[in-house]
Amino acid sequence: MKSIKDWIREYWLILLFTISKLGVHLITATNYGLQRDTYLYLAQSKNLDWGYFSTPPLLAFLTRIHTLFWGDSILAIRLLPALVGTSSIFLVGVLIRQLKGGKLAQLTGMTAYLLSPAFLRPSLMLQPVMLNHLFWLLSAVVILQLIRSQDSRKLLWLIPVLGLGWLAKYSIIFYASALLLALLFSQHRKLLWNWALPLTLAGGLLVILPNLLWQHAHNWPVFSHMNELQETHLGNVLLKDFLFSQLFMHLPALPVWIAGLLGLLFWKKYSEYRVFAWAFLFTLVLIILLRGKFYYTIAAYTIMVVFGALVWEHLTAGKKWLMYLVLGLVISNGIFVLPFSLPIYEPERMAEYGQKQAEMGLDMLLKWEDGQVHHLPQDYADMVGWDELGQKVWDFYDSLDDSIRTYTLVYGEHYGSAGAMLYHRPDENYPQVYSFNDAFMEWIPRKAEMEYMIYVGDSDNIALYFGHYIRVGEVEHPYFREKGLPIWFGSDLTPRLYADWEEAWRGSKGRFTRKQEP
Repeated sequence: MKSIKDWIREYWLILLFTISKLGVHLITATNYGLQRDTYLYLAQSKNLDWGYFSTPPLLAFLTRIHTLFWGDSILAIRLLPALVGTSSIFLVGVLIRQLKGGKLAQLTGMTAYLLSPAFLRPSLMLQPVMLNHLFWLLSAVVILQLIRSQDSRKLLWLIPVLGLGWLAKYSIIFYASALLLALLFSQHRKLLWNWALPLTLAGGLLVILPNLLWQHAHNWPVFSHMNELQETHLGNVLLKDFLFSQLFMHLPALPVWIAGLLGLLFWKKYSEYRVFAWAFLFTLVLIILLRGKFYYTIAAYTIMVVFGALVWEHLTAGKKWLMYLVLGLVISNGIFVLPFSLPIYEPERMAEYGQKQAEMGLDMLLKWEDGQVHHLPQDYADMVGWDELGQKVWDFYDSLDDSIRTYTLVYGEHYGSAGAMLYHRPDENYPQVYSFNDAFMEWIPRKAEMEYMIYVGDSDNIALYFGHYIRVGEVEHPYFREKGLPIWFGSDLTPRLYADWEEAWRGSKGRFTRKQEP
């Protein structure tokens, strides 16, 4: 049995990259605040359930446990996605080594993973996508072990992997379907025709059953959410933009993952693992047909990076200078896009850097969903200003007379503003924050008792909702995505507000409740 010293001696390079991955995220963790979606998932963690309007429940459960141990500071919250990303790069290194890749292959593969923008950014933000990457990779690991062992019992490992993957993000179904289809077309199809496959499917169904029951009880919001995405976002995805993004989002890893794909498709040496190339292509086609966003495919590239490192090592045998050339290309491209991948610069410095890149004709790096070029990447702009919002709202709340505070309701039009105000509450004694947006609608009361309201949002109905109202502040951060977001205080609530509240309740929470009051 190997000692810990022997194990460390063998895996020192993998451990070095693992520690480096964790380190770069912790060092840059507090350069920005939390991203708007993170506030939503933190709110979900305080309202645990077996599902939510737009997401499965696993992230909320993990976040709840994580914050119990580490607290909810920005550094503590950033630790969770960093740990998930760290586990992924460790697996990449282990897989390369298991497939007989030497130190140079490990160095190339893990460098490509470490510097890829598509793998750096998710490890920064508390979002389901970080878990999605891990479970897609674990799915590939199970199939890899199935092929290597030719033992159908290995399929049973897909029960926890795909089950938890579903509870992390529903899109695991894309990769699971692609893997199954690829296996059916491969020489390994015989591994599916036995008792292990139906048992795996049954076991996976059992794991996700609580979420399916929750979906049924709430009129299947997953389908309503998908329809909304198709109508508002996905229908606008152009094929040329989708394909271009596939190349750009893994820019540093481009020569590595392409080598992996071509090697799996055309090199006899890796023909037994060709199933991964077909699964990759099937995933792309499936998401293109569904008009999904370009980043839905990110996790499918991880296994391509693994094989790409192996292919380059074999192609350059006896010509190590060529391998170092590839490695140099990966590193140089990675350094070039690093400020856009990881918040190493604070907002002011990042805006200066972005301006210089725009002057060089690279303004696409700063283009948002609205098609316009801005000072910061969209995700970065979504990580500033929220603390200012929370500070101004609760400072104003504290300035109110006690008799007014008691009957004041705090409301945000968007889950970002509602979640930020909730997170930045001075303590638990301050009032709950409400919204009819996303998961917040699941906790909002049908009839809210209030005489006053702090209302955050650009509603055109402010004058219709309150007899008297004043604008008590706005978010002034120069790089905030919603700069100028107003904070209102209203009194003398009108019948129109109560009527719209009831209509909003019926159209949101009421729509997703099978049993409800008339």
